[in-house]
Amino acid sequence: MLRWGAALAFCYPLKHRERFWLRAVELLLSLMALTWLLDPMAQSNSLVQLQVSLLGMYVGFFILLGAMIYACVEIDKKSALYCAVWSLLTAQTAYEGWNLFELLCAVKSHPLNMNSVPVKLLQVLTGVVFYGVICGTLARKIPDKGVYHIGPRQLASAFFMGIMFMLQAALLSSAQALDWPMSVVGTTLIGQLYFLTLLYLQTELFKKSDLQKEMETLNLLYERQRQQYQVARQNVNIINKRCHELRVQIAALRKLAPGAVPRETLEEAENAARLYDAGANSGNEVLDVVLTEKTLLCQSRRVQLNAVANGSCLQGFEPGDLYALFANALDYAIEGAVRTPDPARRNIDLLVCVRQSFIVINVISPAREPEAAATRTEAYELKVLRRIVQKYSGTLTTETQNGFFAIKIIFPLKQG
Repeated sequence: MLRWGAALAFCYPLKHRERFWLRAVELLLSLMALTWLLDPMAQSNSLVQLQVSLLGMYVGFFILLGAMIYACVEIDKKSALYCAVWSLLTAQTAYEGWNLFELLCAVKSHPLNMNSVPVKLLQVLTGVVFYGVICGTLARKIPDKGVYHIGPRQLASAFFMGIMFMLQAALLSSAQALDWPMSVVGTTLIGQLYFLTLLYLQTELFKKSDLQKEMETLNLLYERQRQQYQVARQNVNIINKRCHELRVQIAALRKLAPGAVPRETLEEAENAARLYDAGANSGNEVLDVVLTEKTLLCQSRRVQLNAVANGSCLQGFEPGDLYALFANALDYAIEGAVRTPDPARRNIDLLVCVRQSFIVINVISPAREPEAAATRTEAYELKVLRRIVQKYSGTLTTETQNGFFAIKIIFPLKQG
């Protein structure tokens, strides 16, 4: 029961698979059966045999717990095994804590009758409170937003510390431990506490390392997009210039040699030149560059971009930041529109306006599947957006409703 409660405490905060509670009951029955089979092995008075049997039980429970955790929640195999290590160590800690309580009661001449109903109820209540605290604190804090990112090194290190912890548990469970001085018993308990602390610190260090790598990637992406504005601006100017020259040449060809080229061909070429020469005119040069660039991208990917933008309110932003803001928001929206199977829904609406002394930016696009929305590149796009919004004291919210995904950004309007 202790091992089942620990596994449930670490599974509950994660995303459940279908029939979660049925799978959890199967986990309980499997653990009870394994305990019934292996408990006779742990009754030996020989310290070596006891250590071997408990280590065998640990490996058996570890494999079974990992498999059942993997079956109960949406998690990868390495993360399931990592949760199994934590579950076993947590259950063993609860078991040793109860044994210590029994020993203290015996020392005080109030031995517990484990067959009495009040004592059993107390044991159950203590377990519920203990695992409730674990579920609300440790089990929610270790994963990153409900997801484990466990690598081979972290799993191997956790497994090693788990083995060392259980070997010390075997020492405390031996019959000879009753004759040990309290200093030896206390040292062994402190050693177990150190292994638990090291396991937790290891988790935090790996999370910090992943966060640092993510921040470095985010900074690199952010700086590249800031620098990309000048390149995009030059490209848009070149396209507009060449398209304008092409339209002038087509008009001259119409006058000088009206019959040299079929009329349909000239009209088709003129329409194409007009299409690429239709630069945005929002009142902000940076926003014009982004809209022109993304409009061409949308046309090539069969997406309709509808923009109602008052760019004159965006003068207080650095050009690089403004370009990165709209480029990331529109790139995220374009990817969502491209993945929409219905061509009629591949529309993106952009609104930039001023409302009650606030700059309002809304980008609405078709919603994507949850697994597609959680990819690393797209997560970086939203994180870059949040970073820019925070830099200018704004707020960013996202909303999914009726098959559409909305990015809503509000900035305080700077007067003067």
